[in-house]
Amino acid sequence: MIKLIAVDMDGTFLNDEKEMSPEFKKVFKVLKEKGVTFCAASGRQLASLKKEFEEYQDDMEFVAENGTVVEYRGEIISEELLNKDITRKILDKIKTFKNKKVVYCTSDYSYIDDLSDEQAKQNAKIYLPKHKFVDNFDDIERLPVKISLYSENGYDEDFESLINEFGDEVTICTSGFEWLDIVPKNSNKGNGLKKLQEKLGITNKETMAFGDQMNDFDMLTNAYYSFAMDNAIDEIKQICRFTAASNNEFGVVETIKEYFNIN
Repeated sequence: MIKLIAVDMDGTFLNDEKEMSPEFKKVFKVLKEKGVTFCAASGRQLASLKKEFEEYQDDMEFVAENGTVVEYRGEIISEELLNKDITRKILDKIKTFKNKKVVYCTSDYSYIDDLSDEQAKQNAKIYLPKHKFVDNFDDIERLPVKISLYSENGYDEDFESLINEFGDEVTICTSGFEWLDIVPKNSNKGNGLKKLQEKLGITNKETMAFGDQMNDFDMLTNAYYSFAMDNAIDEIKQICRFTAASNNEFGVVETIKEYFNIN
């Protein structure tokens, strides 16, 4: 019996236009009636997730910032931080890169140092509803839960150099084509999901999860009913037991409808 459903957002639950299925409201109502917990598990900040699910947020759970922030029944129960020394080293390394954008993430705000183009402003508006502009990340007093690096050309030598230099000290994972996320060692969506499972008294055999990218890997391996979206990368399809229709076909909602006989 499925008691917990965890969904990645971009490329999974939302279509490419960043829209959720028009049938989700009906599906969510049925899940609630059946006592099934719905959880958004994403690399996005908590505020962004709660904005997306504004109508539903009081009746669901959240795993944000790739598992470093976990909210249960409206309270943050887990917040994992990069330490001061590794934060400084990583930021110093990133300063040597060209044509990269950085997002310094705490549990409540995301900090950016570049709003030089319209695309950056639009991305901040969509993905970072709670953000602040800073001239220098060194001036931020709070330690980050995540540092994200953007490259318009995707995975490149700079990304590779970060993994080679810091891969033993932190967890580094791609999040979509253009992003690299850096979080505390052993932090991931899978461990964030485990914390919710423990709180709810739910096992992985009672858990359904959906994803499409490598930052979903650990979450999917922690759910018996693991679904790779049809648009998922091959590495994710290889470790999942099942496949769902693509995000543009609202495969998450369609799969849930099928499993719970929702018309």
